[in-house]
Amino acid sequence: MYCTLICCMDGRFNMAVNEYIRVKYGYVYVDTITDAGPVSKIINESYLKDIEDKIVLISVRKHKSDHLFIAGHHDCAGCPVDDDTQKGYIEEAVDILKKDLKDIKVTGIFIDGDFNIKVVKEV
Repeated sequence: MYCTLICCMDGRFNMAVNEYIRVKYGYVYVDTITDAGPVSKIINESYLKDIEDKIVLISVRKHKSDHLFIAGHHDCAGCPVDDDTQKGYIEEAVDILKKDLKDIKVTGIFIDGDFNIKVVKEV
């Protein structure tokens, strides 16, 4: 019923990602945590500690979320790197998140400039 999405605050991509998750994975509710370029923050900072309460205490424990998505996108102002680098960051972020959240599925997705969505890594 519930899943969790960590994604960029960029409004161009939020609706597309939420709809994709609902349709492809069958979730009714998507707990969405947004920030500017969160993919690069997860791999480079203690960002995960800052959002841990939202993910673990609320989304996973209270809402029973069983799947965490991390999304990055083309032309991100918060993570201004080329698409291939961004996809690499997503893969790293998936590994970091899975290490801390062993009991739930973690999927990294990338949205290109034409709003095509691709799974980069799933564990």
